[in-house]
Amino acid sequence: MTSESHPEALAKAYVLRRQALAIQERQLTRNMLPPEEQLQIMWLEGLLGNELYDAEGHKINILEFGHWNRGAGPDFLNARIQVNDKIIQGDIELDISPEDWEEHHHGSNGNFDQVILHVVCLPPRQIWYTRTSQHKTVPWALVSQDHLINVLALPKVKQFMPLPGHCASMFLVMSRNQLEQTLLAAAAYRNELKKKTWQALVAAVGPQQALYEQTAEALGFHANKAAMHQLAKRVPLNKAQEYPEALLFGTAGFLSSNLPESCSEETRAYHKELWSVWWRFRDQFELAPERSISWIFSGIRPVNHPQRRLAALAALILRFDTFYKLCSMARFKELEQFLIGLQHPYWNYHATLTSKRQNRHWALFGKERIGDFIVNTVLPMNPSPEAWNTYLKIRIGQPSSVTINTAERLLGKRSDVDQLLRYAWVQQALLQINIDFCRDYLCSRCPLPEQAPQWGLQESQ
Repeated sequence: MTSESHPEALAKAYVLRRQALAIQERQLTRNMLPPEEQLQIMWLEGLLGNELYDAEGHKINILEFGHWNRGAGPDFLNARIQVNDKIIQGDIELDISPEDWEEHHHGSNGNFDQVILHVVCLPPRQIWYTRTSQHKTVPWALVSQDHLINVLALPKVKQFMPLPGHCASMFLVMSRNQLEQTLLAAAAYRNELKKKTWQALVAAVGPQQALYEQTAEALGFHANKAAMHQLAKRVPLNKAQEYPEALLFGTAGFLSSNLPESCSEETRAYHKELWSVWWRFRDQFELAPERSISWIFSGIRPVNHPQRRLAALAALILRFDTFYKLCSMARFKELEQFLIGLQHPYWNYHATLTSKRQNRHWALFGKERIGDFIVNTVLPMNPSPEAWNTYLKIRIGQPSSVTINTAERLLGKRSDVDQLLRYAWVQQALLQINIDFCRDYLCSRCPLPEQAPQWGLQESQ
């Protein structure tokens, strides 16, 4: 592998092949879109665009995306848009399709009478008019389908098809250098996507809030990434810093007025401490039932329970200025020691708010997770060429089951698979190839075997 490889050129080579395969020309369907909570976050971050066109072709500039509604009613309150030379202030509703407006009974709900724009991600099945309970027509605007497809290409973990893989024979006969160049192209492309995601988030919310949100998402692991990101939006950093534990646990829906009788005195004392703060801020932060955050608890190790992840996030908030300064190229070793050193007298020994105390000590931020955090969050924050060379050298621990399955599917019986999988960039490359190819093509018809060998050649042409 040549560490002098230019990531921009590699990523360009990958995206050119991607475009040649017409990946971006697929027609979107509902099952290709994430849940509405995810789309709402994308809206707030400006990822769905700030220039839209209504059904009549009028250009709509989004001047302010609005405040994310905590209660019943439209998704975003007090937004500002510009239509021609007229600036309009009001609410915005975001739906997957225009017909969702009536299916969700917004047209008969007076809470939606102040909506000034109905934003949708899929076109209507037929001619459509959005109307309020006062029979007032609301303009609806479709997010550009090409733009939305590009946004949906951002890194995400997907399910794999069963083995064996059609590509295995192609990758098996490649030389080590050919394979590395092929994987480097996909890794560079994925890295560029992460950098663009970070830059867009910073532009929307500022660098500290951006780091806070991405750290929350990283702490959610695979199962609760979306839930943690949503919580970080609901309780922004500047609101959370004085009472992080109480506000995070309360907004997350993890605090209740009564505990089970089986709870220990230690648990009761800790819960009382959180509740004594939460009740004062409850009216400000509590979410309506229909907007509550959906947490996943099944299939999760006790040490990774979302309540422990919130505790880790709260501990970081209390020392956020130091944490922010350590997230730089020159201070990775200090950052690692800082994260390993996070402690909490209750959460070092508990899996949940109501679980029994354990004898063993549980780290709030595990060492294996730190490597993933640096690769996925910290390196994309640093645009210098040094970041790319550092990325190529980073080794991380045991690959996830998803990564292992991908390697088995794509690389088959190569003798150097285990050695390759030690590197973070190889794991990232495999995940990106899976997203762009394995989920979209029948294995026997996949164009990857024909196209992949050409990715590493773009730089020399």
